[in-house]
Amino acid sequence: MPTTAEQAAQTAAATPAPWARSGRKAAIAQGFDLVAHEYGTGSGGFFTTLGTRLAAAAGLRRGDRVLDLGCGRGAVLFAAAEAVGPDGYAAGIDLSPAMVHATADEAARRGLRNVAVRVGDAEDPGFPAHSFEAVLAGLMMFITPDPDAALAAVRRVLVPGGRFAMSTFGPAEPGWAEALDAALAFQDPPPAGAPTTVKGGNGRFDTVDGITGTLAAAGFTEVATVEGEHVARIDADQWWASAWASGRRAALERIPADRREEARRAAFAVVERLYVDGVLTRRTTVRITTATGPATAEPVASGGG
Repeated sequence: MPTTAEQAAQTAAATPAPWARSGRKAAIAQGFDLVAHEYGTGSGGFFTTLGTRLAAAAGLRRGDRVLDLGCGRGAVLFAAAEAVGPDGYAAGIDLSPAMVHATADEAARRGLRNVAVRVGDAEDPGFPAHSFEAVLAGLMMFITPDPDAALAAVRRVLVPGGRFAMSTFGPAEPGWAEALDAALAFQDPPPAGAPTTVKGGNGRFDTVDGITGTLAAAGFTEVATVEGEHVARIDADQWWASAWASGRRAALERIPADRREEARRAAFAVVERLYVDGVLTRRTTVRITTATGPATAEPVASGGG
């Protein structure tokens, strides 16, 4: 693991200035607004399965109050609401207004009275201190511009000894990344370069040691990470639809309309090499990390959340 000084340098380098953070948050919100109504299409049930696993790993109990950061279309939120039951409460926040509206509509359609969804920022969720027995974060901590601020907020809104659970991606299968890169090469302007992290986010979440060190530095204890794999048998068209219904939509939108078919063919040429005995299988490595917040209540700063 890096030394304390090296970690401090990495943190400073990875934490953008306030103006950069606000610009990145706006871009994140806009990107997920684009896919709000089709998010997860063609994923082979990936998000629903992972949401259920994350809620289970958090050890939720009946009657718990739970906050879901970056709730998206509710895969984690709805699993948490079911786990805590009608006497519990599940609140979800997301930067994307379109995601929030779609998820709120879905909660109403399901008749979930113990669910609330609103536009909100993980770095400042807007809830009073010690409001939740558990906080969940599904596939979002590595996207957050300032994860240290988000983790400080998690620590603040948890009750003493509360639980935090998050999911992150492990190493990706290179063939799928190569296929997507083949399409993105048609962007206008061309991409500046390939991401240097697992999902192009904060590199501290690329490794188990990085995750453990980040959470420990944020004041969490009993940090444990379990790695698993989601396997989906799909075809090339389903994969292409899933790419357009994901957080990569904004990048794909930068491919000129008159070149998108050419981009698709370039991507499919790579995908063709991934078939084994006529079957196309996509394996996604996911890590679920659980941790415990401080055992005693921390002083609440004046004006804090």
